[in-house]
Amino acid sequence: MKNKETHFLRKIVSGAERHPLATIAVFILLTLGPFLNKAVHIDDPVFVWTAEQILKHPGDFSGFDVNWYGETQPMPIVNWNPPTTSYFLAAVMAVFGEQEFVLHGAMLLAAFAAAAGIFQLARLWCERPLPATLLAMSTPVFLVSATTLMCDVPMLAVWIWAVVLWERALKNGNVYYFFLSALLAGLSVLTKYSALPLLPLLPILGLMRKRRLGWWLLWLAVPVAMIELYQYGTARLYGQGLISIAADCAAKFRFGVTGGWANKMIIGLAYAGGSLLPVMFFVHRLWTKRELVMGGGVVLAGAAATTFASGIGHAFGPLFQLQMALMLAGGIHLALLALAELWRRRDVVSLLLALWLGSGFVFAAVLNWTVSARSFLPLAPVAAILVVRAVTRKISGANLRARFPWPLAISFCISLMIAAADFSLANSGADAARELAAEYQPSATRLWFEGHCGFQYYLEKSGAMPVDFSQTVLSPGEIMIVPSNNSNLITPDPNDVEIVASPEFSTCSWLSTVSARTGAGFYGADGLLPFVFGPAPVEKYFVCRILRTMSPVYFVRRALQTTLIPPEVLNNLAWQLATSPEPKARDGNQAVQLAERACELTGCRETVMVGTLAAAYAEAGRFDDAIATAQKACTLASASGQPELLKRNQQLLELYRRQQPYHEATEH
Repeated sequence: MKNKETHFLRKIVSGAERHPLATIAVFILLTLGPFLNKAVHIDDPVFVWTAEQILKHPGDFSGFDVNWYGETQPMPIVNWNPPTTSYFLAAVMAVFGEQEFVLHGAMLLAAFAAAAGIFQLARLWCERPLPATLLAMSTPVFLVSATTLMCDVPMLAVWIWAVVLWERALKNGNVYYFFLSALLAGLSVLTKYSALPLLPLLPILGLMRKRRLGWWLLWLAVPVAMIELYQYGTARLYGQGLISIAADCAAKFRFGVTGGWANKMIIGLAYAGGSLLPVMFFVHRLWTKRELVMGGGVVLAGAAATTFASGIGHAFGPLFQLQMALMLAGGIHLALLALAELWRRRDVVSLLLALWLGSGFVFAAVLNWTVSARSFLPLAPVAAILVVRAVTRKISGANLRARFPWPLAISFCISLMIAAADFSLANSGADAARELAAEYQPSATRLWFEGHCGFQYYLEKSGAMPVDFSQTVLSPGEIMIVPSNNSNLITPDPNDVEIVASPEFSTCSWLSTVSARTGAGFYGADGLLPFVFGPAPVEKYFVCRILRTMSPVYFVRRALQTTLIPPEVLNNLAWQLATSPEPKARDGNQAVQLAERACELTGCRETVMVGTLAAAYAEAGRFDDAIATAQKACTLASASGQPELLKRNQQLLELYRRQQPYHEATEH
């Protein structure tokens, strides 16, 4: 019986390998088809809103304002990603509309393009390209990312094909392949900036293949020119190049959650192990029994010791720390696998895979502003090819066909469970927004809400308004909805509101992908692991009736007591309190407190915020401090090439030297 099952399985695998692209398409439909009606989720809204803007003004994709972090801001500050994916969505919307299943259906093309590209690359770099492709597709990071409307999978598709065509061009010298590869390499960066640290892999691959410099290197001027033109064009449109904005923001928030290099490296390795989880299911195929017993024990013990000694995630309990230790061991194992393959084979492909893995990890775990699973997506092809190369070195083709499918099936099952949990969370937020808007939308006044992500998208579609902590004034009797599982929240004092209702909406109860209460953060920001198995809190919402007037001052004071408020909001309110034309609206001491906090959060590196602090000192009568701070603002403006801010702060400095605060003119 066992021999018959093995023979049948081999026939299926053999048939799949004869029609690889059809097999990939079937797997795409089977694994992603059930999620076509997934609600707009996490950062999907910013891509959809940008697409809507493109339909109105094709040449000004970010020329609008949005309230995403609790304050109305220009879109270039909110969404740092380049617009290629939004242009694609805009084209789809122009023809088929904005329904979720239409947009997700279009994104299946990106998933298929990425998978087909992985197959073509695996044909060049390993003996079994289809198993490598299916392994990459079975990772949680691929499946979950492919159910979003964000730019991660499109970037992977464009980048993979750039590498494939570059390899073909190096082999046959075809000018068309060189040009198309260079064009796609530049487009990959203009799809998502995480492709930027991967670009050096192309000249490195060329030098290893050709073993000398040559004219082919000139083709790399194409992506460089594309990036420079994009930077120049967006600077002309929005005052600063969007790549520079992204780099500045990444530097500002890089350690805001993790607390330093060591913690971020540990969390990054855990994210790598969890995002590329299927690599762990092939451990018994990759190493000898002796290596597995000795080396595996050392890795697990080291991962466990690191997890418990670092204290990361201790507040979530031993079950969380056990999962973190296992995922950390998975990340370490992947690094060891790359080094082992490099040591054993010592060929061009092994070296490039190691470099690809290293550069991708450095960006995802160190350089990016937050550690998120989707930043590890470019490493999925690397992990899959490494596994297949290592397995085929030990197991013959016939045996591989029989032994490979079972770990692969387990990988798909677990990744599908994770994707299903994220699907449930997304649709739960959409259902909550629609039902709450329908029940509590007042006829005479507006319905207000805090929070963002898909919850914001659907509430705004229903006519509700997001609270702007720097401008909104809520009057007694108005209704505000506050979600429990969201970000950028400022919970009101219980004495200032009446809780009208606290409805709960069901979601997956045993696995979480986004929850501050479980430590799960597939999409980054507050997460310590990409997903967490275990009891997941219910999605709860608080419907509040305002009892006392809530002004921007109220929100900021409340935020300082309960949570961290964005420095931009602190700065803007501090400026209002220091420079308002209305004497009753000014409060110098409060302005100093807020401005000092804003500068503290940004390391006193932002010219605008340092200038605000100087104005606050002047309003509080602390002119010596105001003069010294204004001089620092001038120095920052000069060093960062901001002539308008330099001139403005020089004018204010002269005012402070005359012992006069600055007040804005009264509007008529």
